[in-house]
Amino acid sequence: MTETVRFDRRYQGFQHGALGGYAAGVVASRIEGPAEANLRSLPPMERDLELRGAADSQLELWENETLVLDARPTGFELEVPDPPSPAEAEAANGRLLHDEIDHLYPGCFTCGPAREEGDALRLFMGRHPAGASFLASAWTPHPALADGDGALPPELVWAALDCPTIWAAWSRSVPADPGDGVFTVLARQRLEAIRPVPVGEPVTVTAWPISKDGRKHVCGAAIHDHDGNLLVRADSFLVEVPRPAA
Repeated sequence: MTETVRFDRRYQGFQHGALGGYAAGVVASRIEGPAEANLRSLPPMERDLELRGAADSQLELWENETLVLDARPTGFELEVPDPPSPAEAEAANGRLLHDEIDHLYPGCFTCGPAREEGDALRLFMGRHPAGASFLASAWTPHPALADGDGALPPELVWAALDCPTIWAAWSRSVPADPGDGVFTVLARQRLEAIRPVPVGEPVTVTAWPISKDGRKHVCGAAIHDHDGNLLVRADSFLVEVPRPAA
């Protein structure tokens, strides 16, 4: 199969590139069951890209001769910690990491505080009282984000679990700090959607660091409903790189 894909500027991560988790989700959500997406280059915005391959084996997104990302079915193991109570998640919203440092990319589709309600996810992670590196957020996806079934579209589910893992990688520092002149970017995301994520209803998002090896991080993330049922789980492989322009 071949298909043209185009990322609107609305879905930016960095100022000059689409959010990695969103781009991954646009491609990987075409795959049935758990999927893995590998970011090979910064996803460009407002350009025609070519999607090639088959959803039951591998999909590749190309810009001319440059591979942007690939995605494939996968299986992965991820132990998901018990979610905080709704009250504990609300308390974490009072300990936001982007209050500890200036937000580097305030226009980010997932975690940018400069974005308007309904136009972006506005998903902000805070420190859980029980552990400084375990992050949580009491989050209600805006109804304007819904798909035709009243749930968060699959590509936005992938986007929602991108930035929380980046903040989790930084959470080991107190205060949170990615380091002078560097930034942590998504290189690989694996995700399993177990149940739809409702919009207009409260959910709890969690993220936590799993491992660190030099410039490389692995972090986990999950979404639970108000009753503590697991809706989505994911992990991210992240790499520290020179900081792109704001």
